[in-house]
Amino acid sequence: MPRFCSTANILVDPKVGEEFDPNWMDSNKLILPKNKKWDYKRPMKLEDVNLWEIIYEASYGQGVYAAWDPYAEFYLITTGWDWDLKPWQKTNTRFYETYYGPDYGPNITQILHNRCKELKYPIKIGKTWVDDEDMWLYKKEKENKIIKY
Repeated sequence: MPRFCSTANILVDPKVGEEFDPNWMDSNKLILPKNKKWDYKRPMKLEDVNLWEIIYEASYGQGVYAAWDPYAEFYLITTGWDWDLKPWQKTNTRFYETYYGPDYGPNITQILHNRCKELKYPIKIGKTWVDDEDMWLYKKEKENKIIKY
């Protein structure tokens, strides 16, 4: 079963835990939280995401997350906590990286996979289902060919 969390759950207060609605379990089918698609009219920012799908989480603030609401090619990798915080500071701070689909082109899943390998995160990349209207995110850019006459 997929798990979900908010940006605040990830970056500020992990003790709050996951976003979960017990009604999601009231069916024989998989019920997922509602979401809307991102329109790609402007680059997505961390603040735009209300809900993340958890791809991987581990101790010490490590994790990989995919934007769920709004739904887009936007990923968050957290690489650990800032252990230099003073005791009187109330918020936690995680080091993080974001990856936005159109910025990285059709190889975004390979780029994410390579970064996870560097961090020693055990992530497997499977086949990706892409709706027809979102294929433009995955098409390779045309090569500029020089034609000699």
